[in-house]
Amino acid sequence: MGFLGKRKAKQMFEEGLKLHKAGDLKGAEWFYTQALAYDPNHFEVHLNYGDLLRKTDRPRAAELEYKKASIMDPERGEPYAALGALHHAARNYEDAESFYRKALEIQPGDMNTHLNLAQLLMDTVRFTEAKKIYSNLQHRVTDPRLKRIIEDRLR
Repeated sequence: MGFLGKRKAKQMFEEGLKLHKAGDLKGAEWFYTQALAYDPNHFEVHLNYGDLLRKTDRPRAAELEYKKASIMDPERGEPYAALGALHHAARNYEDAESFYRKALEIQPGDMNTHLNLAQLLMDTVRFTEAKKIYSNLQHRVTDPRLKRIIEDRLR
């Protein structure tokens, strides 16, 4: 694949992302698949296409896209965090925790993943561990809504 293919993939991805953000998931999916036809190794397409597939209740296909993204760039935590959320929603807590922890290994400052892991710990009745995470995050959070949620969880 040459420069022109990568450029076309980038254009297709950008169009797909616009539609995705606007809520046109069918249109976004078309552009994502076109982008992958031009560049099957496009990290952002795999990651966003995984999100789209998750939103349209296709968890197995979403998992495949997230795993492809993790292979494309193993130094990025987003695919692991997304896999954690996917497994968390399916109540596959052991795998979800592993993926969240892998994401945090790569990106230790990712606030959302910390919060998702803490919620998973709450869901699995591991309150002491969850409270430890919430305590560590309490002073780093600037969003007043999140701050209130964390304060409630610490009570």
